[in-house]
Amino acid sequence: MKKNTLRNLFTSVLAASFVTASLAGCGQAANTAAAEAADTKEEAQAEAPAETTEAAPADTVEVKTIKAATGGGPKPYVYVGEDNQPTGYDIEVLKAAFDLIPEYDLEIEVTDFPSVFAGLNAGSYQIGVNNFSYNEERAESYLYSLPYDKVSYVFVFGKDATPVKSFAEAAGLSFEGGAGVSVTNAVESWNEKNPDAQINITYTEADTTVQLQHIQDGQTSFGIIDGPMYTAYVDEYGFDIGKYDIPEEETKLIADNLYAYYILPKDETELRDKIDEAIKELKANGTLKTLSEQFFGGVDQSPEDEVLNAGKTN
Repeated sequence: MKKNTLRNLFTSVLAASFVTASLAGCGQAANTAAAEAADTKEEAQAEAPAETTEAAPADTVEVKTIKAATGGGPKPYVYVGEDNQPTGYDIEVLKAAFDLIPEYDLEIEVTDFPSVFAGLNAGSYQIGVNNFSYNEERAESYLYSLPYDKVSYVFVFGKDATPVKSFAEAAGLSFEGGAGVSVTNAVESWNEKNPDAQINITYTEADTTVQLQHIQDGQTSFGIIDGPMYTAYVDEYGFDIGKYDIPEEETKLIADNLYAYYILPKDETELRDKIDEAIKELKANGTLKTLSEQFFGGVDQSPEDEVLNAGKTN
């Protein structure tokens, strides 16, 4: 509208000039034309500020960058894809959660596993992503989100080896695992409670691929991993190994709590609460089920509604 006003003004001024030149002998007409031109100019000047004045823009929401750290494994929960970007069930659930939280921008960094905790402690990271199980000792130092996955476990053994179907049957056999890992803790607990039926533990920092290779080669008698991991690694690497689904009573020896969580520093309660609400929405709209089936071979491991609605773990 500003352009149109100026165009009209320019036209009026030209018209006034033409009239003035043509009717030089007719002073009254010239004066009338000049007066009309002046009036038009004044009107245009009066309208211009009103036309160009715009309402002040609404306050924009400041987007805060949140940094999440992951050790990059194990697959299918966390891994680095062919595009060299972190992915997996845990990662994609977190991305979907942040799609529901517009005031936060998510950045995910792959680092070594100990650095996840060091970064959370130092404030470099606000979220730890590594299929973390719940334990009281860790809860003293970190906040837990609501669970986004329900874990299942299997005994793994060589194809030609005698199947392991219980901790009792594993007595006298060799087990390889990482220190502080839930399955290793379970074997340690078994040994403490059953001094006459010890399982031989070899501690290792080797990744899951190496541990499964040792089981296939017979260097290790058996292992314990969760079901989706077994499926993912056998599919990708073609391991010639067997499995036995650990029954519920045996699973309780591994963990009373079979769910996976994100962990956050103790001062990130607001962020934790927003993630919790997003997880509930992802459960309600079917996203957790879809992602679980995508990464876990068609199996839905999303937590039950009653678990999500029961409240926070800490």
